[in-house]
Amino acid sequence: MTGVVAGSVKGWVVATALAAASVLAGCGATTLHVAAIDDMERARGGPAAIEGAHLAPEAFARAEEERRIALAEHAAGDDVGAVLHAQRALAAYGRAIAVVRLARATTELADAQKSLDDASAQAQALEASRAELDREATALEDRVRATRERLLPASSEPATGEREAARLVAARSLVTEARLLCDAGRLVAADAAGLGEADAELKKLEQRVASAGRAAPIDDAARARAQCLEVLSRARRASGDDAGKSDALLAELSASGGWAPVRDERGVLVSLHEAFHGPSLAGDAETKLRELGRVAAAHPGFGVQVVVHDAQPAPPRDDADAKRAEAAARALAAGGVPTTRIQTEQAGVRAPLVDPADAKERARNERLDVVFVASGR
Repeated sequence: MTGVVAGSVKGWVVATALAAASVLAGCGATTLHVAAIDDMERARGGPAAIEGAHLAPEAFARAEEERRIALAEHAAGDDVGAVLHAQRALAAYGRAIAVVRLARATTELADAQKSLDDASAQAQALEASRAELDREATALEDRVRATRERLLPASSEPATGEREAARLVAARSLVTEARLLCDAGRLVAADAAGLGEADAELKKLEQRVASAGRAAPIDDAARARAQCLEVLSRARRASGDDAGKSDALLAELSASGGWAPVRDERGVLVSLHEAFHGPSLAGDAETKLRELGRVAAAHPGFGVQVVVHDAQPAPPRDDADAKRAEAAARALAAGGVPTTRIQTEQAGVRAPLVDPADAKERARNERLDVVFVASGR
C-alpha cells in the first residue's frame, strides 16, 4: 500500500515540473513590457536630443546604435540584454543633450560678453564725449569772460585822489596779470594768433602805468588783460586740448602733500614763501624746486612759468629779482625739466596778495610762483 502512494506522489511531482518547464518555455517566446526602453524612447524624442543629432552627431550615433541593439534583443526575448543596451542608449542620449546645453551656454556667454563689450565701449564713448563737452564749455567760458572784460565801459568816471591811487594799484596788477597771460600764451605757442598785437599794446600800456600821474588807465588795463587771456585761449585751441591733464596734475600735487596747488587761468600754480636769502635760494626751497622740476619732467605737456614777487619795491638798479628767478630756473632744470620749457618773470610788487601798505601783512606778498602752464583747457 505504501509503495502505491509513494509512486503516486512521485508522478505528481514529475508532472508539476514538466508543466512549469512548459510555462517557462512559453514565456521565452512572449514579448514583455520593459520600462528602460520607454525611458530610452522618451529621451530620444525630446527636443534636446533631436538638436543633439546636429550638435553632437557622434554621441547621438552611438545612442542610436545602442537603441537598435536594445530593440532587437527585446524583440528576440532577451530582456536583460535589452535593458542593458537601453540604459547605454539613455546615457549616450544624455551625453548628446549635455553637449547641446554646453553649446547653448557657450553661445549665451559669448552673446553676454559681446553685450558687455558693446556697453563698455558705449560708456567710454559717452564719457569721452562728456569730457569733450566739459572742455569746450570751459573754453567757451574763458572766451565769454574775455569778451565781457573787453566790453567794459569805455572810460571810468573821475574819482577822488585816494580812489584814483587805488585804481593805479589795480591797473598795475591788471597789466602784470596781462603780461603773465600773454607770456603763458607764448609758452604754449610762440606764434599764437594775436600775440604780436597784444604784446605791442601791452608794452605801451606798461610804460603808461609806470609813469602814470593821477589818472590810472584802469579800463585799458582791464582790456589788455582780456586780450592776453584771449591770446592764451587761442594758443590752446590751436595746439590741442590737454584732455584732463591739468586735473590729473592738480590731483597728483594735492595728493603728494605740502604743495597746496591751485588752478588759475594759466594752469596749476604752486607758491613758495620764504624761498630766498637775498638773491639766493633757501636750502628748503631749492629741494622743493628740484622736486617740482621732476614733476614737470614727468609731465612734458606743460611749460613752467617762474614768477618772483616782492613785498616791497626793490631799490633802483637792484637786479636781485633777476638773480632769484635764474636760481629758481636752475633748480627746476636740475630736477629734469628742459630749460626751453622754463620762463622767468619778475612781477615785483605789482601783483600783491594783501595791501602793500599793511606793514604787518605785506610780507606775504613776497613769494615765488611756479606755474605749470596747461596747453589746453
